[in-house]
Amino acid sequence: MAKQSKNLQKVQDMLDGTYQSKIQVGYSNSDEKREVGDKWTDSEGYEWEQKDGFQVKKGGSMPSVGMFNHQCKDCGKNCSPKMAKGWDRDCWKADGRCYYCQMEFEDNLKFESRLRWFAYRRLKDLINMEALEKDMEKWVDAITEERKSNPFDEKIANAIANGEVDMTINKNIQ
Repeated sequence: MAKQSKNLQKVQDMLDGTYQSKIQVGYSNSDEKREVGDKWTDSEGYEWEQKDGFQVKKGGSMPSVGMFNHQCKDCGKNCSPKMAKGWDRDCWKADGRCYYCQMEFEDNLKFESRLRWFAYRRLKDLINMEALEKDMEKWVDAITEERKSNPFDEKIANAIANGEVDMTINKNIQ
């Protein structure tokens, strides 16, 4: 009975125009045979391509290569953690290129114009400084909160008090 009332509520929402999900009316089983390399657009506007034995959705939010796409922008080398050298991975994280492609990119900037290369490096430094500034702000906020929760730490007070004690022994010679 409960299942039937949920369905009735959905139908009522559809009639009222307040149903939030997509409404499917009917079903057509398309017997289209697609050849490898065929491209088409479905009713929702997504582009598809037929590969050998499977279909690939183009233009989605996920990369077509895989969940963790580490392809170099310039040469297409796979810079994923299992495939590339450490310097390629580090360079890819920062710039989206493998090490040698990044070197070539910066050399081309230097060759074209020293000013463009200098501006590029300055921009990279400023981005790094912003990240450091955010980390420092978080650290200062954490220290401030810690001091608010325990303003009178006895360890510090005892250390200061012990540091001011004169530890010399005066002998009484008479």
